[in-house]
Amino acid sequence: MIARDLMNSDFPFVTVDADLDYVAKLLAECGLGAVPVVDERRAPIGIVTRSNLEEKIQAPGADLGEIPEFLLRNRRRPPLRANGRALRDVMTTPAISVPETAALADIARMMESCKLKRIPVVDGDRIIGLLLRKEVMNAMSAAAATQEAGRTRPVITLPQHAEPTDRCAVATAEEFRELVAAHERNLDAERAERQRIVRESRDERIRELAKRRLTDGQWREMLHQARRNAAAGLTEYMLVRFPSQLCSDGGRAINAPDHHWPETLRGEPADIFRRWRNELQPRGFKIAAQIIDFPEGIPGDAALFLIWGAGAS
Repeated sequence: MIARDLMNSDFPFVTVDADLDYVAKLLAECGLGAVPVVDERRAPIGIVTRSNLEEKIQAPGADLGEIPEFLLRNRRRPPLRANGRALRDVMTTPAISVPETAALADIARMMESCKLKRIPVVDGDRIIGLLLRKEVMNAMSAAAATQEAGRTRPVITLPQHAEPTDRCAVATAEEFRELVAAHERNLDAERAERQRIVRESRDERIRELAKRRLTDGQWREMLHQARRNAAAGLTEYMLVRFPSQLCSDGGRAINAPDHHWPETLRGEPADIFRRWRNELQPRGFKIAAQIIDFPEGIPGDAALFLIWGAGAS
């Protein structure tokens, strides 16, 4: 299993000039506990968590003693406020990231050594996902349990014969071939179990993505980023990247292409298409959908692009 298999591809991100109150709102809404900060090429340059934004609570006086644990347990967390600070003043830099092909074991070691709870996943320099430490640890534990189960299962039981002590316990080439075949069966079973874990994790992530809704803040940030792309001389902007399995047909209509592809969208991509149709299409903008990678020859992630080039009107 690699980073791409487990990453959250539906995540918020901001540029360094984003309003800090807006970033706080994203943190409260996204549920991932972090918002990456990217440059104009969408390369991660920092990351913001709640701990970066929380106000320091003044410690009690020495005469009051330590606050009892039962009071701290139910205490309300302080609200997140900018208080005149800029995002560049509070974000954690530099942003430590991993390539999409990084093995989970390597990622787990990096997270442990650097004390990271979340880490951006990149394709080249461009951020494409966010990995959570708890999800990495859960996947590692599941894989370790599968390997342990495979080791404790007997590979093969050889017939017991009363053989003279000067003869080999496995006397024929056929028995050796059976040992090889049993080893291959065990490897196949382990591969199937790993694939099952990846498939179940992916299916759970798809169910979560299908329930997500586009917020007004996310839509405004998308339009802000699109404007920055236009100012940089670009003619399009990738509004969202999402697993093709989020489409009701697994992305087949987008890949065909079939002009009915908007009807297959679910979750946040469906909301984005509706916002484009209601707000941006009347103003001359176009939208396009495309499968942008094909792992093992099958549709992987899809993306929606906002287009304003000369041929878009």
